[in-house]
Parts: sequence; C-alpha cells; structure tokens
Amino acid sequence: MKQFDAEILENRELAEDYYQMFLSWPEDVRVPFPGQVVSLNVDRGITPYLRRPFALASFQRESRIASIIYHVRGPATERMALKKPGDVIDTLGPRGFYFQLGLERNPLMVGGGIGTGPMVFAANWLAAKGFTPRLVLGYRSESLVPKLDLSPLVRQTVCTDDGTFGFHGTTVDFLNSLTSEDRVDAFVWACGPNAMLKAVHFWAQPLGIPCKVSLEEVMACGVGACVGCTVATTDERKMVRVCTEGPVFSSEVIAWT
Repeated sequence: MKQFDAEILENRELAEDYYQMFLSWPEDVRVPFPGQVVSLNVDRGITPYLRRPFALASFQRESRIASIIYHVRGPATERMALKKPGDVIDTLGPRGFYFQLGLERNPLMVGGGIGTGPMVFAANWLAAKGFTPRLVLGYRSESLVPKLDLSPLVRQTVCTDDGTFGFHGTTVDFLNSLTSEDRVDAFVWACGPNAMLKAVHFWAQPLGIPCKVSLEEVMACGVGACVGCTVATTDERKMVRVCTEGPVFSSEVIAWT
C-alpha cells in the first residue's frame, strides 16, 4: 500500500448519479487485483476530512490506468463528480485482500449498486485469463443501469426490480432461474448491499457452490485503528475489521443477520 497523487484522466457519467473515474497509476505502485480498494482524500484540507474507500473497477497494465465506479451520495462524491481531467487526487492503495481463484471453472459474478465496479473488474480479469464469466448485475430501474466496458467473453445479465430493463427481478431471482447445467463447476464472487450478499450466500450454500463476497462497510480510518468497520464472523475470531482483514471473505465466514 502506498500514498500517491493520481491524475484524473477522465470522469465519465455512466448512469443517473453513477460515474467512472479513470486515474493514472504510478509505476512504483504495485499492480492491483479484483476486490482491492483505494482510499481517496477527495479535497485536502476541506471537510469531510476522512478518506473515502472505493473498490477498483479496472486496471490496464500496459497504460497504468485504473478506475473506480462511484455513486453520488453526499458532499464528498458530489465534489468528485465535478472533478476534471488534469485534477489530482490524493490516493492510498491498493489495499485489502482480493478475490482469488479456486479449482472451479464456471464463474458467476454478482453485483448490485456500487458493487458494480469490483464485479466488472473481476469479470474482465477472468476473461483475460480465458474464462467466460457470467456477470449478473442488479439495479432498481433502467435509469440506474450503467454503460460498461466489458470483454466480449463476459456474458452480462442486467436485472431490474421494476422490470424496466433486462431480467425482471433481483439478481438472486435470476440465479434461481439457472439450470443445473449452468451451475456445474460454478463459483460465485459477489459485491453489493448486505441484503443481496446474504441472499447470494444462502443461494450458493445448499448447492455446494463456493462463494466469496466483498463487503461494503464505512471505513473511517482505513487502517484498522478505529474499529468502525467490524463485522461478526462464524469462526474463532468472532469479529473482523473489513479494512484490514477484508474486504473479500468466504461467505460462510460471515455471521449473516
């Protein structure tokens, strides 16, 4: 993990209040992997003072360009949406444990809301390795569906709660529609709201499908000091800090409530 100034190369609007920010990535900063995050100090010396964590949505190794997908929700992200190419942003990263492959060969990537970014990164990363990942993304309605850059090998399904675009229903509704053939040799990586992650876990568990989740928690300090991002676990640790022991966990480790 390293602190550095990243130049903003592009700040592209993808959908209603959703943006993708492309950042320069210095040569002396290690290559990031799907599931890892960066913490941004949006404006030095201006409130809010705390850094904001964002999961990476892409990384281009040759050009050393990374990106994040973010949702405008408050003062910090409102200011982010106003930033222009050439602006510089104080960046800390890459941070956290990332998604890692097992023996299974049939990837199911499941994302929702601001969990879109890491799932896009993961799907494109797997496609570059020769996989044909299925990317299942869920949104409330068509206005929130982002326009994404995806490998031709990625099989994308968009779900909307109100049926205005793609599959009518939630991501788990779509998973329930998969045939037994679709589930052969499958593994799940997921990121999104906790309710979605819980539902994905309880879909995968009885089917014996390995499931890893990237948790979305507020990380006030980002270095494990404030203990503000703790979650309960089913193992001997009882509690873990998402910023230092995550954000990616095997879903069976999390005590879903």
